[in-house]
Amino acid sequence: MSKKKYILLIPALVIALFACNQEKAKKLSIDKLVNGAEQFEGKRIETEGMAVHFCGAGKKKLKLKSEEGSVVKVIPSNLLLHFNAKYNHKKLKIVGRVDIERVERSFIDKVNSEKTLLCHIDHTPCIDEEWVKRKQETGVADSLSSVEVKSLRDKMQKSGKDYITVVTILADEIEIIKD
Repeated sequence: MSKKKYILLIPALVIALFACNQEKAKKLSIDKLVNGAEQFEGKRIETEGMAVHFCGAGKKKLKLKSEEGSVVKVIPSNLLLHFNAKYNHKKLKIVGRVDIERVERSFIDKVNSEKTLLCHIDHTPCIDEEWVKRKQETGVADSLSSVEVKSLRDKMQKSGKDYITVVTILADEIEIIKD
């Protein structure tokens, strides 16, 4: 075998080694994932849900919702990939690793005092500058911020915790299973 063939064979072997070594995804519902988020953190899972919103500004976040109303944030594990409108309002199968973030009470208090508009997916400050500007110019930004703050505080009160848990799936695989 020539030296050239060995050079081409090495990357194929490395890819095959990683593929064989990948942890099998545990199938579970979004509701079970959200209710037991801490036990699934760092684990590879497979779930299904309806894509109800995607971030048009950054194109890196998608909101996936169960039939019962539980929500998870989905981001691509490959930073070069992004979402587009083709996923919106479609039933998706997602395979990826679970991450957990917290929205603390102190952050919500700051949002309330500054009237910050938040992302509908993960409650971080919205990066869609044009949308934010339109809402400010039309005079609805403060009321939108107040509604979001109230919703987050209600969730905290209901859970009895000083934070909101945002469950994220770093997606390796995304498949439209129903249009």
